[in-house]
Amino acid sequence: MQIRVKTINTILLVLSAMLVPMYFTDFRLYFAGLIIRLADIMSLAIIGLFIVSYLKGNSKLLIPKGFVFLLLFLVYCLINGISQSGIFKGIVATFQWLIILSTLAIVYSHSIMQPEKFTDIFIKTLLCICIFVVLYHFSEGKLMHYKDLGDAKYVLALTGALILSYSYFYQDKRYLIALAILYPFILLSLERKGILAFHVVLFVYLCFSLKTLARIGLLAILALSLTFLLMNPGILDFSNFQLFEYNEYEMVGLDEEQALWVSNLHRQSLLENGWEIFNANWAFGVGPKMLPQSMLNYYFNPGLALYTHNVFLDTLIEQGVTGLTLLLLPYFIFICSGSIRFGKGAVCFVSLCLYSGTMLFFMSGGAPSMVLFYLPLFAGFILNNKHHSRVEK
Repeated sequence: MQIRVKTINTILLVLSAMLVPMYFTDFRLYFAGLIIRLADIMSLAIIGLFIVSYLKGNSKLLIPKGFVFLLLFLVYCLINGISQSGIFKGIVATFQWLIILSTLAIVYSHSIMQPEKFTDIFIKTLLCICIFVVLYHFSEGKLMHYKDLGDAKYVLALTGALILSYSYFYQDKRYLIALAILYPFILLSLERKGILAFHVVLFVYLCFSLKTLARIGLLAILALSLTFLLMNPGILDFSNFQLFEYNEYEMVGLDEEQALWVSNLHRQSLLENGWEIFNANWAFGVGPKMLPQSMLNYYFNPGLALYTHNVFLDTLIEQGVTGLTLLLLPYFIFICSGSIRFGKGAVCFVSLCLYSGTMLFFMSGGAPSMVLFYLPLFAGFILNNKHHSRVEK
């Protein structure tokens, strides 16, 4: 019996450490019109094994401070969904959030209780997925533009950002060689938002890692550059600057045939139409999973009525300001409660917030975006793991 319990705990640790990386793979099944990821199956297995282990008194649930307030969001999501989207969609949306949040809490618990084993499995799983993504595209004759495996296109930059965070916080250089090998492939992936987010994180860590003399030199270069730009205002001529590529007339009289083939045109129309939908439903949104239905009012071709590729705007459209505020509540509590103090932990937290914010600003909704949404928060708690509440058998 003791051996069986130990085996369950070992499997639970391995699955927990592998789960977040597995959400950035394209291993999925199609069943009865639903897309079931391998990571979703792993989530259900983790919850089941945890319940068994918890009932036997061999597992603990560590809940980050403020995370329990997400129960308010789940209640809100259910009520808002049933009232606006219908019973089925309301329950499905709430269940998806419940599974993700419950599993993340279990994953967090294992990262605290067995940090060394967890971190080792976690990073090695990420690196294995990176190798798989690169080799798969090489086998298809693609030496760059690694975008044929769905959400796996994000894993290269994510791995780089997390290795940087780990190396900076723990002053551990064991994975830096892997990062040096990985870096060219991050660039070759041509995943623009991932490349941008990775370099934002890299810049922050470089600024805080440089010695005082180097910092002074960097500030001097920035000061000289700024002075040069101010003395030559013609360089910074923004008179013809446009936030969007296409003008208002092209949006009003959208050429839908062209939008099917021109990504930027289609995405801009989604953003502008999405913003209009949000303004008309700013408080409570249109309801979970109702964004595509609302988008149909703006297109003749239903194939164009998609999400906006901006998680924050998508959430505002479907859940309203109320829903997004409830989702961000744990962040407010984490920051205001003094759980994080200035130092390496704070630098890592801010860096990962910049990474996730950059990514989510250009991503579609789904399980990977849900994970990225709370990645900085859980990382912040892990790096300051004294600040949690414990629920024990």
